[in-house]
Amino acid sequence: MVVRYYVVEGGIRVYYERELDGGGTTFGQMYVPILRRLGLGGSCYEPFSGPAFIGFSLLGAGICDELVVSDVNPKAIDYVKLTVKLNNLGDRVKYYTSNLLEGIPRDLKFDLVIANPPHFKDLSFCKNGCDDIFILKALDRGFKMHRDFYHGIAGYLKPKGNVVLVENSDGSSPEDFIPMITESGLRYKGTIKPSSDDAIYALKVFAKNYANAYLDNVTIGGFYRLIGSLIFLRSPNTILKHTPIPSIRRFVKKMQKFYFIWSGV
Repeated sequence: MVVRYYVVEGGIRVYYERELDGGGTTFGQMYVPILRRLGLGGSCYEPFSGPAFIGFSLLGAGICDELVVSDVNPKAIDYVKLTVKLNNLGDRVKYYTSNLLEGIPRDLKFDLVIANPPHFKDLSFCKNGCDDIFILKALDRGFKMHRDFYHGIAGYLKPKGNVVLVENSDGSSPEDFIPMITESGLRYKGTIKPSSDDAIYALKVFAKNYANAYLDNVTIGGFYRLIGSLIFLRSPNTILKHTPIPSIRRFVKKMQKFYFIWSGV
């Protein structure tokens, strides 16, 4: 077991093991610029949280005033506890080991629910083979978890509360979820496709963490990657628009296959 940490806005160190990262360190970071544009925040809940990269990012960015997270995996919640303890966040964060909403107190109400749920309804993403851990993180067979989530979440929302989930266009389209949203009593408010600036924000966070990881133990190859990361951090938008760096363009294109489906009371 190798304990890692990932630094998000506000200097919060989010602790985890590699097997627990389901995308919160990459496309999940696009939540910050997107929610800022939408003007959403307040009391927040992140189900399907894993180590809660997304929730802690929003807390550090000042988008969330307080945070509740839950996950069915006790190991993920153990790391949430560690993050809370080592960042002195005990007065702002609550956590639950819960299968969807089963263990969440009914008296909790939220302004905003955000999540990175499993993105695929079948095993079509596994044509070249997948290990059991990846399948567990990626598969929601028949989108049953999504349906159960939408069926129950309305009762946890404050008046004018919002739900914003990140999804993957390789595994779904908004039309898969809009009926679930409307049948649950929520209103479908729209689908947000990330801009290049949103993807660049996520890449900047990732590059900063990548650079920091090499500061203590820099090999020759790591030195060049470190320098590249630091150069990128100086002016990411300029580099994207004026320098043909294939790896950066591939990252941005990859990020833009994710979309954010917005619903609410």
